[in-house]
Amino acid sequence: MYNLQWLKLEIKIFSNRKIQILLKETEGDTYFRGWIQLITIAMECNSEGKLVIGKNTPMTIENFSKIMGKSKKKMEKIIKKFQELNMLIIEEGAYKIKNWSKYQSVETNEKYQEQNRIRQQRYREKLKSEKEKSNVTITENNAQEDNTRKENENNNGFREYKI
Repeated sequence: MYNLQWLKLEIKIFSNRKIQILLKETEGDTYFRGWIQLITIAMECNSEGKLVIGKNTPMTIENFSKIMGKSKKKMEKIIKKFQELNMLIIEEGAYKIKNWSKYQSVETNEKYQEQNRIRQQRYREKLKSEKEKSNVTITENNAQEDNTRKENENNNGFREYKI
């Protein structure tokens, strides 16, 4: 499963034929708002577009009615319209947003997360190998430079430079 905290909407959403049909209905804005609410509910359900309570309990029209603040009769009309337009289907006894993974780019997000995981793993391995390689040893030249620097510092911690 995935847990996305954002909703993907296509910028051409109002050019979509089904959305145009919804908006031309008598209460088109209500249908559109209902559609967006169903999508956000599906996001919260985190069940690949299925509208469920818990893991497998299908949401009912009564549930939608309470969540969206609409009458049961109004919700039945809205759900029926979404089914007519093949935007909402019933799968395994539960309402489901059709083509959920396509529209929400779930595979793309999972691929992105996997790439980040691999990238982070390589970075940690690189840091570990650099740490193992950098066993610093003091040579005679390094020790002499260190002593020379200390000799050139005066009492207040500043170095004296001769011109």
